[in-house]
Amino acid sequence: MRIVISFILIFFVSFCSFAQTQKEIKTYENAVILVNEGRYKEALPILKELIRNNKEFIAASWTLSDLYEKMGDSEKRISTLLYIAKPNMPKYSATLLRVGKAYHETCNYEKAIEWYKMIPASDATFYKRGAIGIKQCEDALELVAQPVPFNYKNMGSNINTEFDDYWPSITADESYFSTTVKLNKRQGQSEWGKGCHEDLFLSKKVNNVWSKTQNMGSSINTIGNEGAQCISLDSRYMFFVACDRPTGAGGCDIYYSIREGDSWSPAINLGANVNTRHWETCPSLSPTGDELYFASTRPGGLGKSDIWKCRVEIQPNGHLKFSEAVNLGPTINTPDDEYSPFIHADNQTLYYSSKGMKGLGGYDVYVSYKDEKGGWTTPKNMGYPINTCKDEVGFVVNAHGDKAYFSSNGQEKNGMGREIYELILKEGNYKPNKAMKYATGKILDAQTNKPIQATIDVFNVETNKMVFRSVSDKKTGEFITCTPEGEEYGVNVSKKGYIFYSDNFAAKNTNSTKPSELKERSNVTLDKIEIGKKMTLKNIFFDFDKATLKKQSFIELNHVAQFMRENPTVRIELSGHTDYKGSDEYNMTLSTDRAKAALEYLAKKGVPRSRMEYKGYGKTQPIADNKTEEGRAINRRTEIMIIGK
Repeated sequence: MRIVISFILIFFVSFCSFAQTQKEIKTYENAVILVNEGRYKEALPILKELIRNNKEFIAASWTLSDLYEKMGDSEKRISTLLYIAKPNMPKYSATLLRVGKAYHETCNYEKAIEWYKMIPASDATFYKRGAIGIKQCEDALELVAQPVPFNYKNMGSNINTEFDDYWPSITADESYFSTTVKLNKRQGQSEWGKGCHEDLFLSKKVNNVWSKTQNMGSSINTIGNEGAQCISLDSRYMFFVACDRPTGAGGCDIYYSIREGDSWSPAINLGANVNTRHWETCPSLSPTGDELYFASTRPGGLGKSDIWKCRVEIQPNGHLKFSEAVNLGPTINTPDDEYSPFIHADNQTLYYSSKGMKGLGGYDVYVSYKDEKGGWTTPKNMGYPINTCKDEVGFVVNAHGDKAYFSSNGQEKNGMGREIYELILKEGNYKPNKAMKYATGKILDAQTNKPIQATIDVFNVETNKMVFRSVSDKKTGEFITCTPEGEEYGVNVSKKGYIFYSDNFAAKNTNSTKPSELKERSNVTLDKIEIGKKMTLKNIFFDFDKATLKKQSFIELNHVAQFMRENPTVRIELSGHTDYKGSDEYNMTLSTDRAKAALEYLAKKGVPRSRMEYKGYGKTQPIADNKTEEGRAINRRTEIMIIGK
């Protein structure tokens, strides 16, 4: 589509200049075709010859200038325009605008302003566009005058290839790093020349070093284009964009693949709620697994390309269901292009690229934070020199929040085109709201010790809000969870036919804040539903000396209600237990009342009373030493026991 449009525009311009012969026009048309086919070296001498023979063939000079820009030669791009930027030449104002734009796109903002100002006010259309360019350059100079801390490095040849590299994506444990590679696309060559197509590549960290990135193979890549990918925090899902597939709704659709052991499932189209006949790209899955952010040119947006999101539901088998997409609204989106959203592991910090706000030129990276009402704060430009007059896209941040990765063609003049960079995030770099860490392990059947696929939920105990959700690996049972640093959080692991697992981790017991030092947690074992099996609800909390449930208990009890819905024949006993302090009568009454309070909550959630009993055991069934506060806290508990199946 882009090739057809560019040909029509230039072809139209050629007929707006009447000082050319039919032969010159025909020669020019052939040169345009060569440019659009990526045959730059063949088009170059033809355009030069046309200009030598006819200095007033302005369209040919413009096309030659554009060709130099495509070939990465900014000096010749500008010098070609300066040759015809004279009052006695045709289309003077249009050429002045092009000169200003050329300086603008090479970060020479002062020079760009100088040329924009030369556009005559009498030429209203170009004068207005020049005024817009002046304002953009003044905004850029203001940002340049206030540089931000910038400690970055090129990620080197193990991640960057000889071709264009972009769309970095990293897992929570920083063991996998994925990229998009435009094969056979080098700097100065056609964007979509012969043999150019996008594939997904993957690198794995070995001994703290990224291995040489490898093509992900035929399970995901085809002879067509696959790119703009996002690997989920736990490496369970790979979302990506594929074009011109038989299963597609439009030219480019979003797909996902599920990792099973060392292999990836066949690609699955997200369906009509996400994909349209328009352009959908740049997916980013939330850490809670219940929202997908992406960019789209679909109708109903505020500009050319907008940021949208949809609800996601993770099925027990790991497959996903997607709801109808909604636009993120005018705080995030502008009348221009918004692109490459990334929602951080804290689920509160959104990074994305835009052309529609105060910036330095091309796509700049911005950051916005989720407010208390679920809306978004006014986006902030990440600043200079993170952003340049070129394109900075695909900005992602590791779970811990101290490193970012992004693609740019404006950081270095190394002849390599788009490359991926690592940035050490300082306080002045708009870090995420929260630092996150990770835990890993396996989920196993308690009887057979074989891996099983189960759902993992991590939630903030204080707010009852979900922090992370995913499923374990179907083949290996492996999982990775993202957990907040410095907060108390609960964990539930569930699978139909099994008693779900509950645990609680207080902030004072969290591991080191450095991801590389986190240890793999013990394997989680799930018991099949059998009469007599018990499970402690470690996230049930009561007011002191009372049987009043704290709100922090609700999400745990909601899991119990869900467990009962998924296993409709199961009957349970809810039991209360205390430590040894207080009289036998007092403890028996308190434990009974607390067990009853849990049952009443479940009844309000729709669990039939006929399927539940409650009983208090007081201090008669300790499971830890009552001599220490830690032991007494363990003994103060609520349990469920299977009494019917």
